[in-house]
Amino acid sequence: MVVLTDDQYAPEKQPTLANIRNGLSWLIAGAEPGDVLFWQYSGHGTQVRSETQTEADGKDEALCPSDYQESGLLIDDEIFDRVVLPLASGVKLTIILDCCHSGTAVDLPFMWQEQGGFWEELGGSAFTAGDVQMFSGCKDDQTSMDASDRGKPAGAMTSAMTAAIREEPNRTYPDMLRRLQEILQERGFKQWPRLTSSQKFDPSQKRFSLCEGAIPNMNPVLGSTGPPRLQPERPDSGEEECCLM
Repeated sequence: MVVLTDDQYAPEKQPTLANIRNGLSWLIAGAEPGDVLFWQYSGHGTQVRSETQTEADGKDEALCPSDYQESGLLIDDEIFDRVVLPLASGVKLTIILDCCHSGTAVDLPFMWQEQGGFWEELGGSAFTAGDVQMFSGCKDDQTSMDASDRGKPAGAMTSAMTAAIREEPNRTYPDMLRRLQEILQERGFKQWPRLTSSQKFDPSQKRFSLCEGAIPNMNPVLGSTGPPRLQPERPDSGEEECCLM
């Protein structure tokens, strides 16, 4: 396990851009079919103008390392290239991003749509061999709020996920998403978590788990998904913004 937090004094334990990159490289190094990996991030998130024309809203999502003002941001394109693209068939990775603007912050090609109960293909990404699912703290155009868990500061999404797992650790993925949304609404938060995946799978055949359940690749082809479903670009000052949680 690698834990990076900004209250640790050792330079190698700080959540800097270099240390996060090194940690992600460590996470996937040597991963083989049957392995189950986990990555959780709770911190600042932002959006910047996309230079690749692969984003439906014209903006890339990004994480803000503790030294982002000096070293820069961790853009969703890089996250995808570092932790999703290299995974072999049969390697499972669960990602939880508790930050602002995180709905598609890993650029996975499928998003679960509760109304209708189906996987929507987003485009602007790539089909890959690994088995990756991500729960985000909110939609791309929303912010993720701070909260309190047992008297200690905590991200609202992280606290809701902890509560949902304690209630029932073996829900289906759509049920876990629904319960996260319910808990946040019950606690007065307006953010709306999203579920994205590298593969379309039958939720009745694959239950949420952090420690088991890796499945082989089900994408019939690998590579580009084609262009995104373009949406009107929101006004942008050209400046990077970072939401404070």
